[in-house]
Amino acid sequence: MSKSRGIKQWIMSGVLLLCISAPVCADEVIVEGGVGFYKSYNSEAAFLRYQKYVSPFFGFGSFYDLAIATWSGPTRNNAIILTKGFRWYMTESLHADFEGGGAYVARTTQNLGTHLQFAFRVAMGLKLGAFDLGLGYNHFSNGKGVFQWTKTANLSENFVSLHAGYMF
Repeated sequence: MSKSRGIKQWIMSGVLLLCISAPVCADEVIVEGGVGFYKSYNSEAAFLRYQKYVSPFFGFGSFYDLAIATWSGPTRNNAIILTKGFRWYMTESLHADFEGGGAYVARTTQNLGTHLQFAFRVAMGLKLGAFDLGLGYNHFSNGKGVFQWTKTANLSENFVSLHAGYMF
């Protein structure tokens, strides 16, 4: 399968997911794009996120985030991501999101030595009516540096990104 065809299949799967599910139970759909840095330089990333809000947790907004991602460059890859997130409203419009969870990457690379990864995201957003615009940081790692449980590569993938979301 060619790289271009693989990316198109990921995008079409995401669009299909949104067409089927978004009107029924999504609270926010987000399109996010950015560039890699540190060991992920020379790469561009795209994320399609589906966030479902749930009960507040210790006074913070709370949500689940299901995403698909793809990135180019020497360590190109595709991923499915599931995280639990918390939203801190600093003002009525300005918020910070903190997410942690897991990801499955399609292929192992020199930066990601295992298919299963930890996924983290931090973002700042500005709510403008039903729209949410912001800046984020996405990180993928297998945790080798903390847990020492594998002998595989763990250089990580890191992306800074801009996002645009629509809240239902």
